[in-house]
Amino acid sequence: MLRLLRWGFILALAALILFLGPYYVNYARGRDAIPPGVTLAGMKIGGETPAEAVANLRAIYERPILVWHGDNRLVLRPEDIDFHVDAEGMVQEAQAYARGWNAIWNFIFYVTGKSPIPHDIPLSYSYDREKLADWINDQSKTYDHEPLPPTVNLETLSFSAGRPGVRTEPGQTAINIIRGFTDPYDREARFALITEQDEKPGFEALERAMRARFEKFPGVYASYFQFLPTGEEIDIDADTAFSGMSTVKLGILLLTYMDNDLPLPDNITKWISVTMTSPTASNAAANALMFHLGDGDVMKGVRRVNDFYREFGLKNTFIQTPYNSDIIPAPIQTPANANPQYHTNPDPAMQTTPRDMGVLMAEIGRCAEGKGALLAAYPEKLTPEKCQDLIGWLEQNPLGWLIKYGVPKGTRIGHKHGYAPDTQGDVAIIYGPEGPYVLDIYVYQYGWVVWDMSNPLMGDISRLVWNFFLFRTGQEQLPPPNYDEDAKPGTDQ
Repeated sequence: MLRLLRWGFILALAALILFLGPYYVNYARGRDAIPPGVTLAGMKIGGETPAEAVANLRAIYERPILVWHGDNRLVLRPEDIDFHVDAEGMVQEAQAYARGWNAIWNFIFYVTGKSPIPHDIPLSYSYDREKLADWINDQSKTYDHEPLPPTVNLETLSFSAGRPGVRTEPGQTAINIIRGFTDPYDREARFALITEQDEKPGFEALERAMRARFEKFPGVYASYFQFLPTGEEIDIDADTAFSGMSTVKLGILLLTYMDNDLPLPDNITKWISVTMTSPTASNAAANALMFHLGDGDVMKGVRRVNDFYREFGLKNTFIQTPYNSDIIPAPIQTPANANPQYHTNPDPAMQTTPRDMGVLMAEIGRCAEGKGALLAAYPEKLTPEKCQDLIGWLEQNPLGWLIKYGVPKGTRIGHKHGYAPDTQGDVAIIYGPEGPYVLDIYVYQYGWVVWDMSNPLMGDISRLVWNFFLFRTGQEQLPPPNYDEDAKPGTDQ
């Protein structure tokens, strides 16, 4: 009986071997270096030998990737950062599953038509962190940039937004790059960029635009701009000496308010009215005001105006004679007229600079708001109401050209212009889209200022400033002024 059982077992075993033999032969022939069910980094890696499997794994991961810095296409090679895959170690770990119970069960599953036991070997790699950091830093130096300023179109006098600045975030960029090296399919990565752009463009952009337009003028030009809410300035040769003309009447008007209480006497009001609103010459009314300032002595009034300019720190502004006077005064040297850089043939009787008149107009504007240097210097002579009244007269200037023509109709603007044969100037306080600002412009051409050049210049500069504020506040900008109308400069001196 025992012998029969023994022979039965032997026959059964032989039958099993005969039955499974072909399966095993096919199973063995079909095996690669990597056991069934085993993946490397989630992929089935082929290779009849371990060496082939190692080579296949490296071919997938140890190849260059594309790295994008914005629109800039860069190539990063594995050797640049010493990126290596531990292919030998991964294949060796995978082959361990070809032995022991795992191998037995996989054969059984093969015979029964079932899937093998799944096992995944995680990707094992290394790289030089310092080399990667250096590479990222080198590319950042090349391709990172500060915000680019707005651009201006001088044909339309309008501004367009500049390009935002970009700055690399190195930590996330390194993560993105390693992710690109370890992804078998998506072999690209992007720099992590931080976008930087000012909420509002600074006045540097406006200054560049103004200078570009001024350069088209065939003569000497100078300008001063101040934004009253912040005190920010633009100085375009603003300390150049020019003939004072009617613009220095600002000091006469201001001193008149300092001498009188509100409401002003009727005769003073009349002279101010003629000075500011006369369509022809207003010099006689200005002389009448200085006559009053001098208590019946016009030259004393002249000296008082001159003293005021000096006391208030306007060192490049003076007046030596009444308007239309035949007196030939002795020359007065100032820092401005002693500068040989620009020669504007300034009137020896009265001179100023764009800075002096611009600063004075700005302080009148601040005085009207109850603050500023004028109120601090003359607390017993000036009040906000007086400065408001003065600005009200400046707003009644009937000349609609020069700086005033660059702002929209209905804009609150007070200005005082001045003409001489070879010089023109305009000093304005404008209540714009972001608050009040002062703009003054002076030009000189040898012998005679050409109106068809000077008027479009001042109007264009004024429109540039206005459009700049519209641009900063996100509003639609205005088209250039139309100079086809019959603009006449008038006869004011």
